[in-house]
Amino acid sequence: MNVRNLLQNLKIETRAYINGEFVESSSGAKIKKFSSIGGEPLPEITACNENDVNLAVTAAKNAFKDWAALTPLDRKNILLKLADLMEENRQELALLDTYETGRAYKNYFYDSIPKSIEAIRYFAESVDKYYDKAIPARGSEFGVIVRVPLGVVGAITPWNDPLVVSAWKFAPALLMGNTVVIKPAEQSSLSLLKVAALSKIAGIPAGVFNVVPGYGEIAGKALALHNDVRGIFFTGSSEIGKQIMIYAGQSNMKKVALECGGKGPYIVTKNCGDISESAKVLAENMFYNQGQICSAPSRVIVDESKLNEFVECLKIECEKFVPGDSFDDENNVGCVVSDEQFKKVQNYIEIAKNEGAEVYQAKTKKPHSEKARCIQPTIIINPALDSKVTTEEIFGPVVVILPVKSTAEALEVANNSKYGLAGAVFTDNIDEAYSVAKNLEVGLVHINSYGNDDNSAPFGGVKESGLGKDKSTYAFDEYSDLKTIWLHSRK
Repeated sequence: MNVRNLLQNLKIETRAYINGEFVESSSGAKIKKFSSIGGEPLPEITACNENDVNLAVTAAKNAFKDWAALTPLDRKNILLKLADLMEENRQELALLDTYETGRAYKNYFYDSIPKSIEAIRYFAESVDKYYDKAIPARGSEFGVIVRVPLGVVGAITPWNDPLVVSAWKFAPALLMGNTVVIKPAEQSSLSLLKVAALSKIAGIPAGVFNVVPGYGEIAGKALALHNDVRGIFFTGSSEIGKQIMIYAGQSNMKKVALECGGKGPYIVTKNCGDISESAKVLAENMFYNQGQICSAPSRVIVDESKLNEFVECLKIECEKFVPGDSFDDENNVGCVVSDEQFKKVQNYIEIAKNEGAEVYQAKTKKPHSEKARCIQPTIIINPALDSKVTTEEIFGPVVVILPVKSTAEALEVANNSKYGLAGAVFTDNIDEAYSVAKNLEVGLVHINSYGNDDNSAPFGGVKESGLGKDKSTYAFDEYSDLKTIWLHSRK
């Protein structure tokens, strides 16, 4: 079934959500965009400026004391109500994200939106089981170590998975007693604005949860520089992440957590007994969202004895991820997010061809629209180690295959990167698996799998992939400060 017609029944909110109300920006500016599915204009979204961000932060600051005074159970029940409302509106949220980003509706409806709901429920059910610590009594001395909310926190979220990443940030922030101002990516703001409307119904008070759509260089910058924002939490490119750190230093030394780019190493050793399975897992995690995944296993390092078998298996798996109509609810893969992203990815493919690397692309089927911005799953075999396609994050359905002579060489190649988000090793040798996992310079390592971790596993990188953690109870640490209270008894 094609669900495109369901859009006609939606009342799409495009205004900012500040202090419990939807409002236009003070300047009246709008963000104009075009669909990557069919090229038609998308709804124009409010473009917030510094003044609008100031209003949102002021509202959040004024609401903080009362929100922080609620018990963890009170906040938990409100967030669980929000999760229930999102589940009731799952189809609409999936439609909005598909409409705006071009990603397949099926992927949003069955995977992304449920994951965002699951994340909120996980954090909500965890918060009242997250305990402070005590220092044992020492005579007349006694101490407790408690976590206190930061205050107003800002979140800047990406376009590739709008609600999942937003939920990873706003749920633990709110549950810890903070108030929140979120700047969604200008490419994907509609679903978060719908969540803002649902938050009011769920009982989140005015000012506690604010959404300020706009351009990163205007609204995002204003949020990161604001002296009343006590923490800034960002997911996006490494280049912008570095700028966020500068803004934090230029303002009030606010707390910073960054989840940035990746070039995930995916090691297949000579001891891998099931090459077909390793190729299948790679394709599933590399191509399902047109490769627009920060943790994508885009750099495959294969023992040369397994190279030919692996490449042939991967070519077969690629055909399962040829893009089609994003609104066809039986189709797994849609479009890249924009014409700009389409051209960027195509440029990388041309670089590989011009440099003489072997390039394979899955068979093309007729696009559902001449203006559809779709890219076939692409394999680049044995490019130079210093090539742009090997070293830079492409953020498209493009994987590079790098043959090596040993596991030691595989580790050397894997760690020769400025990124360190996620990685994997496929081997039947448990000693080899542990050694590689221990020595890979990434924040998350999978052994004989990829992408099947859950909300209990912290997610975040090292090196230029960022700092801090999303997901798991460790995320509560990000949205709070430690305070020591030391008591001296007079008796």
